[in-house]
Formats: sequence, C-alpha cells, structure tokens
Amino acid sequence: MKQVETTSSRRFSIMKRRLPGTLAVLALISGCSWLPNSSLDYRNAEVSDPIQVPEGGVFIGEQALYAVPRQDERLIGKQPDEDKYVPPTPPVLVVLGNEPEDPENAPVPEGESARAILARDGNGYPILMMSTRFAWAWEYIGDALKETDLKVSDRDREIGVFYLKVPSRYELGAREAQLKLSHTTNGIQVAVLNNKGTALVEKTPGLAILERIYEELD
Repeated sequence: MKQVETTSSRRFSIMKRRLPGTLAVLALISGCSWLPNSSLDYRNAEVSDPIQVPEGGVFIGEQALYAVPRQDERLIGKQPDEDKYVPPTPPVLVVLGNEPEDPENAPVPEGESARAILARDGNGYPILMMSTRFAWAWEYIGDALKETDLKVSDRDREIGVFYLKVPSRYELGAREAQLKLSHTTNGIQVAVLNNKGTALVEKTPGLAILERIYEELD
C-alpha cells in the first residue's frame, strides 16, 4: 500500500513541475492575441535630420540609402477603422481565352512576333535572344532558315539543335555547324556551335550566320 502511495506521489510531483511549462506552451500556441498589436507603430517613426559634419570634416555616404518615398503622402499613425496592418492583396492574373493543356507544344499564333534581339554574351560571342516559348522559337528559327542559304541537314527538337551546312561565304572552316536553342532566364538563347557541339564557333562567322537568320525573323 505504501509503495502504491509513493508511486502516485511521485507522478503528482512530476505533473506539478511540468504544469508551468505546459501552460507556457499553450499560451504561445494560442497566438499573440494577448499581446498588444504593434504592427502599425512604424507609422509613428520620425524622419531624423541629416548628420551634421563638423567644419572641415568629410562624411562619406551622406546620401540616404533607404530614403522614404513620397514622405508627404505617407500615412501617420493609426487610421479610422484600422486595427492592424493588413498587407495589400496581390493582383489576380486573368487568362484571356482558352489556355492549351500543354503550353510548350501550343501552336504558333498567327501574327505573333518573334521578338528576337541580336546580342553578345558575357565573353563577346554573338547570340540571338528570343522572348517567347521554346516551341514557338523552334518554329520561328526553322522558318527563317528556309529563307537563307544555310541548309538544314538534320534537326533534333529534343535537344534543340539544327544541323547546318554552311556556305563558304561565312568563312567557317568546317563548313558545318550546329544551331543550338537553349532555355535561359531571359528567354530562348540561340547560338552557333561547332559541328560537334562542343564549343561556340569563332565570333566572326558566328555573327555572320546569326545576322543572316536575324534578317528573316519578323
């Protein structure tokens, strides 16, 4: 009997020690509604005067790094019928018309511009940048090549490569090249690779090839 009483007493003692911690956790879980809401306190911030530099001194960084835009229009303090800061709702994107199930393989819309830009990469090599989907860029480049003297001997859409026969006037020694379409963060990049696809061709013939293709892109 004494053994049973001792065990019960220990359990009760353990529960008493754990009770404050349990209550604290429950208070945190229940949210911060017990605490005063300070989400609008930033509106009471004051704009301080610029640092006064002693005569003859130099202060580097006088220009404000985080200037408050349109200070005369900013809200001061809590507004009527306002209890806390409510973030603005982001705009809802509206899709006009029926979106195809597979956008990558969607047909090229009539009248859609290729929007190509002839540029250079970080190393100065010529490239074409196209702000469109891969499927459309593939069609645009294929149609443009038909109007040039660059002959397509083969193509592989899966890896985005046109295999070209290059006339001598482009001054490309190998007379064969690969036209590679690649996904980038800025759109579809088109570059001219050597016949093995291991490196970019020289800048001069590469630019001549891309300029000819660019001429046929609307």
